Amino acid sequence: GARAPAIPVPEIAAPAGERPSTQEAFGRIMNDLGKGESELGQRIVTASPDVTVSTNLGGWVNQRRLFHRIRQADAFRMENVPSVQKWTKVPEGQHIELGIAENNLFLLMAAAGISEQLFGARLLPVGTLYDPFISRGLDALNYACYQDARFMVVATPSGVSLAPEGGAHQSVLTPLIGMGQDGLSAFEPAFADELAAIMAWGFAHMQAADGGSVYLRLSTRGIEQPERAMTPGLGDAIVAGGYWLEEPAPGAELAIVYSGAVAPEGADAHAQIAEDIPGVGVLAVTSADRLHGGWMAAGEARARGAAAAPSHVERLLAPLAPGATLITVLDGHPAALSWLGSVARHRVLPLGVGRFGQAGDIPDLYRAYRIDADAIVDAAAEASLRRLAVSLPAAAERDITGAIGCDHYGNGNRSRWG
Repeated sequence: GARAPAIPVPEIAAPAGERPSTQEAFGRIMNDLGKGESELGQRIVTASPDVTVSTNLGGWVNQRRLFHRIRQADAFRMENVPSVQKWTKVPEGQHIELGIAENNLFLLMAAAGISEQLFGARLLPVGTLYDPFISRGLDALNYACYQDARFMVVATPSGVSLAPEGGAHQSVLTPLIGMGQDGLSAFEPAFADELAAIMAWGFAHMQAADGGSVYLRLSTRGIEQPERAMTPGLGDAIVAGGYWLEEPAPGAELAIVYSGAVAPEGADAHAQIAEDIPGVGVLAVTSADRLHGGWMAAGEARARGAAAAPSHVERLLAPLAPGATLITVLDGHPAALSWLGSVARHRVLPLGVGRFGQAGDIPDLYRAYRIDADAIVDAAAEASLRRLAVSLPAAAERDITGAIGCDHYGNGNRSRWG
């Protein structure tokens, strides 16, 4: 039958602030949508499995109230319990509180996400949960995507960056879930303006005939924001999966590739490395999923004999020298970025988190799991020694190779630059 008219997506402005986290930015964007009178705001339905406030949906709920078929007063206010939240329940409420039930969240996202097919009216479901608990609802998530339900899942906090909460709340493999799940476009922005661009694209993508659902892996880590204007070209690159935060020199032998909350570590390491290796680039990956999907699609088109244009990731990596080294780093499983070496036959030194975490502060945990600036600088030193070894006689190459192994495993002096 005929499709329901698309809901216009207004411009979504990045929230102001010097050091917001992506989770905070998400909450402020939703709060602004809740205060506004746009049709988009009228059609959003949110839900959360007992983490409404801790995923920054509190402002939205205060604006749009809880859904219930029967009007119910705010029990906290009736009992004179101090709370900044308004838990009034009304039939026109736009938030559904689920209790601790992640599988039910994805069942609800699936049902609300096919409202157009069932009832001829669009809803735009947004569900929030802690990132590690996506695994609790994987079966429902998979079948929601299989039936082409359209929704936005916001998973936050994530990684070991929620350091004080300990290993039970830290997520490692979820970037791979985002890459592997068909019908779901996964993003991991670092900055508030990236998130705003992705959310605007996401609400449109959820309505497109060839669209799908969206997964945002966010963080509670506040980081300094870049001072820049959101140009159409930058916005397109963010949505396509990545852009050069620091452009590499033509023929550069080294690039740092980061995703998400470790952006400051990438910038810090770049400042140190650039003193000795000019022309090093810093590639910001906002969606490993979109980069990988575009690369695979271009390869498949070429295999069928079509004259396919280079994919976005192929264009991004084209300025680097053949055999250049990519140092990849993220607060998640390193396999989410290590595939980038296959695009143009570059060497890869992958950094990431591959085991359960523990409680601590962010600097200590980043150091323990080797995703801090020092680990990136050490990897750059290793890459430099390997390049040097290739150009030297065999005896010298053996000495340097031994030095690389000694440095990498910590059995000796940790000299970075030889």
